[in-house]
Amino acid sequence: MIWPFGKRRLPALDASSCARRAALARQKIDLRMPLAGLRWCVVDVETGGLDTVRDPLLSIGAVAVEQGRIALHQSFEAGLTQTQATGAANILIHGITDSEQRAGQAPHEALLAWLEFARDSPRVAFHAGFDQAVLQREAHAQLGLSPRLPWFDAAVIAPLLFPAAAPHCRQLDDWLAHFGIAAYARHGALADAYATAELWLVLIAAAQRENIITAHQLQRLTQARRWLSVNLN
Repeated sequence: MIWPFGKRRLPALDASSCARRAALARQKIDLRMPLAGLRWCVVDVETGGLDTVRDPLLSIGAVAVEQGRIALHQSFEAGLTQTQATGAANILIHGITDSEQRAGQAPHEALLAWLEFARDSPRVAFHAGFDQAVLQREAHAQLGLSPRLPWFDAAVIAPLLFPAAAPHCRQLDDWLAHFGIAAYARHGALADAYATAELWLVLIAAAQRENIITAHQLQRLTQARRWLSVNLN
């Protein structure tokens, strides 16, 4: 059977990788810390399609947000080696060439490095459900890990804090334009993570103006929104 309906053998890991994996399994976070005091990990992925169960993870890009600014000295980018490159039409979308796909890192090594960069920071993405599903799928498949650290979706939080803009802002580019944020590049994992991080700084500042002080309060706001959506539809 094909995963997830059947079990898939984990890649063999050397002793060093096993120790790194064990350390990652112990990570925890306190969401009652102030928003401004947290280290946030803003992430984006490039994949071989939109199927979170089957399409391959091609690259991961991430930046850290600390003390109200993007930590430019803290960024992460990794391409995962592919045994078979995606089709030409897909390459036109993500821009990762055939040779680049074949020259990436071993998937388990890239996943270890990603999780070590992210550490015990809350994860942030735009349309985070997609990034979360793909990264958790691969962490489980490559490392046998099921990270339970919290995710925050900028695409959900932005309309809650700026409801007047919501009807006109659907995609990340819409929100960037609304706030006058000039993205230096787009549609690569690291570039999109950086653009999302710039939006996240705006959202954190807006949340604090609304007396949302901790990450736990921000999480409860998004959970309440989901509850209303389910019960009003």
